[in-house]
This record gives sequence, C-alpha cells and structure tokens, in this order.
Amino acid sequence: MDRPANRQARFFVALAIMVALLNSTAASPLYTSYRMMWALDAFTVAFIFAIYAVGTLIALFVLGRLSDRLPDRRLLIILSLGIVVAGALIFGSADNLATLLIGRLLAGAGTGGLTGVANAALIELDPKADARANAVLATAVFTAGCAFGPVISAAALHFDLWPLHLPFLLIATLAIITILGLATASWQPAPRVAPVATATAGPVPQSGRYTAFAIAAGAVIIAWTVGATFAGLGVTFVHELLKVESQAASGVIVAAFQAVAGLSQLASQRLDSNRAMVIGTTTIALAILLCAFAIWTATPLLFVLGTIGSGLGYGAAFVGSAGVVNRIAPPDRRATWVSTYYFTAYLANALPVLALGFLGDRLGLFGSFLCLTAFTVAGTIVVNGAARLVLRPGRRR
Repeated sequence: MDRPANRQARFFVALAIMVALLNSTAASPLYTSYRMMWALDAFTVAFIFAIYAVGTLIALFVLGRLSDRLPDRRLLIILSLGIVVAGALIFGSADNLATLLIGRLLAGAGTGGLTGVANAALIELDPKADARANAVLATAVFTAGCAFGPVISAAALHFDLWPLHLPFLLIATLAIITILGLATASWQPAPRVAPVATATAGPVPQSGRYTAFAIAAGAVIIAWTVGATFAGLGVTFVHELLKVESQAASGVIVAAFQAVAGLSQLASQRLDSNRAMVIGTTTIALAILLCAFAIWTATPLLFVLGTIGSGLGYGAAFVGSAGVVNRIAPPDRRATWVSTYYFTAYLANALPVLALGFLGDRLGLFGSFLCLTAFTVAGTIVVNGAARLVLRPGRRR
C-alpha cells in the first residue's frame, strides 16, 4: 500500500535544509567587513569560515549514525534547528573574534546534525521513494539556501540595514517557524526495508559500493573545495585582486555562483548520475582555469564568466555524486552513508580553504588561487579517469 503524501512534513524538511544553509552562507559578504574592522589576515578569515565545517563534521559523525536507530528522524532535525537558531543569534550579536567563532561553530553543528538526517527523511516520506529525485530536491534547496544567504547580507550591506545583525535575526526567525511546522506535521515514513531494484535506480558498479563511493567522494571534494573557496574567500579575491570596491557587489558575485549551481542541479536531474558527475568536474576545472586567467589579466568580466562556469560544474558534480551515493546506499543505513558523504564534503569545505588562507598570507592571494587551480585540474583527471573505468554503463552488477 502506498504511504501517505506527507506533504507538510516534506515541505518543512526541505525548508530545514535551506534554513541551515542560509545561516551557513549569509556571512560570506561580511568577512571583508570583519577583516577591515579587526585587522584580520587571510588565514584568520579562512579559519572563521572553516570552523563552521568543524562543527558540521562533529555533528555528522555523532548524529548521522544515531538517526538510523531512531523511529522518528524529526527529533534530530528539530534539535539541529535549535542549534542553528543559537548559532545565528550568537554570530549576529558578536563583538569579538571569539564570539564570532562560537556562532560559526554552532551554525555548522546545526547544519551537520540535519543534513544526512533530512536527506534520508525526504526519501522515506516520499510516496514514490524516488532516491534520485529526492537527491535533486535536497541539493536544490541546499544550494538555494547557499545562494540566498549572501543575497540577504549583500542587500543589508547595500542599504546599510544593520548588515552584521539583521540577516541572522531573520534566519533565526525562519528556523523557529520551521521547527513549529515540523512539530505539527503528520509524519508517516516508509518502513526501512531492503529495496527492490527498479529501472530508475541505475547500475551498481561491479567493483562494489565502496569503490563507487570513493569516486563520488572524490567528485564532491573537487566541487566543495571550489564552492568553499568562493564562499570563504571569494569576496576577498574579488575585492583585493580584481579591485571591486563594493562589498555588496562582491557578495552578489559569490551569490551568483550558488544560484547558478542550483539551476545546474535542476537541469542535471535529466542526466545519468555518472555522466553528470564527470561533466560537472570537467566544467569546474575549465572554469577555474578561466578565473585564474581573469585574475592574471585583471579582467572582472572573465572572472564572472568563470564563476558562472564553476557554478554550473558544481551543480552537476554535486547532483551526480549525490545520485551515486543515494543509489548505492543500503536503505537500513542510508543516513549513515549520506552522512559519511557529507562528512567527506565538509572536510573539503574546511581543509583546502585553511590551506588557501595560509598560502595567501605567504604566496599572495593570486599564488593561493593558482594552487587551487592546480589541485582542481589534477583531481579532475584522477576522478574522471576512475569514473570512466569503474562506472561506465557497460559494467553492471
């Protein structure tokens, strides 16, 4: 018998993902303000960004496995949203670096606590149990949150509407509304039983689930390394290397990356997940090369085009790799597998940005961007080569 539609529950689960990512990225256009206000170096700015990922990793490690043992995943989603509220309020009221770091750490913990859980809940609440469609839905609301976060802050900067405070008050309010929506929703998930193979599930690689997971993880590392660079240091690159003085305009460029990434995810749902992953990583590598050339020639327009190309590749690589993981994950351990996938992604969200901040203080910002370019191109060659060998359509389990 088909399970109920769970429309309200699915809506607020998706909204929970978006709210958490709004809180994640709203700070991006503000880092330059903090840098000038408190005389911070590039590594410290990168550390403010990266400590968010530390909180996320802790929550993913602790709560990802726990959710598979709970009959109602909603409990962890609501708890995580409460942490998001606390992080937003602390960050929005910060008057020193330590408070800023605490707010970011809690924001990351809230996001990590609900990311894998919410993805698994979307599938279990779906009457059609379509793993691929739900992966697209989850990643679409994920990047919608990433895109609108910088837009909110950039608008507050442009109109001088308490930019260091107001965006986070709005996000905390929306999170509280989401908590109330989840608490009052009908919640009737499907039983967690072994799946029956379907035509839409796609082939499981002959070399095994773990090999396929490793390839998907490699793709998301490339995508999130580039995404984290734009979120954490993008405004700094645009402001200092391309001499774009307006912080609001710089923030819009960062938001454009996320918006294009979201549209790319929607478009990529028509592609086979393996193909989307390969196309996405290849596009990222080419676009980052264009961005490096734009910085070298001091051509902002080319940088914008490279940003758009990076967003297109990010969306396709994210949808493709997430589709692979959702396809191969055992249903009774789905949240564990998805959480492990995001654990890997958030490592890529933290460590490379810290490295770039460190290199930026020693080699200059352009030197650090060249290191990012070399990493992206080399990683793409390795991941795509492995994908073509292991995940090619002709090889079926």
